Amino acid sequence: MIRMARSYKEAQTKRQESIAPFDEEQVRDDLKAMRADIQANGDSAILHYLQKYDKINKETFTLKVTDQDIKNAFDHVSPDQLNALKNAKENIEKYHQRQYPKSWQETDDQGNIFGQKFTPISTVGLYVPGGRAVYPSTVLMNAIPAKIAGVTSAVVITPPNQHGDISPFIIVAAELCGVDAIYKVGGAQSVFGVAYGTQTLPKVDKIVGPGNIYVTIAKQMVYGQVDIDKPAGPSEVLVYIDSPKYARYAASELLAQLEHDPMARAFAISENKAALDEIAKQLPSLFDACKRQEIITQALNNSALIHVASREEAIQEINTIASEHLVILVDDYQPILDKIQNAGSIFCGPYSPVAIGDYYAGPNHVLPTESAARFASPLGVMDFMKYSSYMTYTKESLAKSKADMKLLTDIEGFDAHYQTVAIREE
Repeated sequence: MIRMARSYKEAQTKRQESIAPFDEEQVRDDLKAMRADIQANGDSAILHYLQKYDKINKETFTLKVTDQDIKNAFDHVSPDQLNALKNAKENIEKYHQRQYPKSWQETDDQGNIFGQKFTPISTVGLYVPGGRAVYPSTVLMNAIPAKIAGVTSAVVITPPNQHGDISPFIIVAAELCGVDAIYKVGGAQSVFGVAYGTQTLPKVDKIVGPGNIYVTIAKQMVYGQVDIDKPAGPSEVLVYIDSPKYARYAASELLAQLEHDPMARAFAISENKAALDEIAKQLPSLFDACKRQEIITQALNNSALIHVASREEAIQEINTIASEHLVILVDDYQPILDKIQNAGSIFCGPYSPVAIGDYYAGPNHVLPTESAARFASPLGVMDFMKYSSYMTYTKESLAKSKADMKLLTDIEGFDAHYQTVAIREE
């Protein structure tokens, strides 16, 4: 059901063999045409692509969620479901409030003032994927840090179904978070719509949130016109285990990520082959209990059990893989955690399933994928903020720096730069 590999490199080679060819150049050409159409024709182009890809009825469709839509959504969500969303929101808020940065200012012994001033980004588009599942949890993960940062206007963009509707859970989650508007449009067309603005869609300063390959490429194409968070690849998990006693937990973690998408991938790594063999043994019975078996079956082609020679080699592999989710499924996890340099979100000990973090506990589930954890971090409050540096130099300090400034500007050949210093002594 799942293959054994001796290294991540070997597992990756097998994965590449199972992936269908993807013509990125052709996709970019198609998206360039879509972008030009939306820039030129605004809402009419957006509606055209909604009809083409989501099969909506243009005659009855409204692009923006209305007050009546919001009322209807709350009517469809049970009190228990609403309470669960509120509890998750509270936990996520508590975690992200700790991330809020502090502006600072200092004065040196010469009387010069230096500082750093944090301010929120004004307008953001929060992408919430649809298609294979409904993701109110992604609404919470996008909107809560945006609101904590102080974003003036945060709008949700999310694809509708063929009836022109979106899930009531998406609407309710957005309302709980104080989102300013919800627009029933997804895919690359939504990215172009909010990057450039249309008659209905607002122009934003940043777009965040996970999406499919078309959304990811569209975000890359508008970077510079707006900011983006990070490219988002398929879901992935890496489980470290050193004993067969938690093999059933490990197997469940692999299946949980694989049910997302046929391109998802899951790995377990251990120096204990008996632990890996036990994972393989546990998978079939857990698989039989899953509803999304067709997706999982395809995703298993991307996955592997990695048998290494030692814990030290396992840690090296973990840092090389730099997985979106890392589960350290051992009792004494701290010595391992201390050596992890590259991972998106880390789940420590036997009672910390990835799902509790993805939905409820507090840390963000919008994470770097495809080894981007080597240089990227989970979505957080700082993704919705920026900072300006500032300084005030005294006349005496400027005069003292004059000789050094003359030498430095001469090295680079910028005499007009030096003139800005010299002229202040005239």
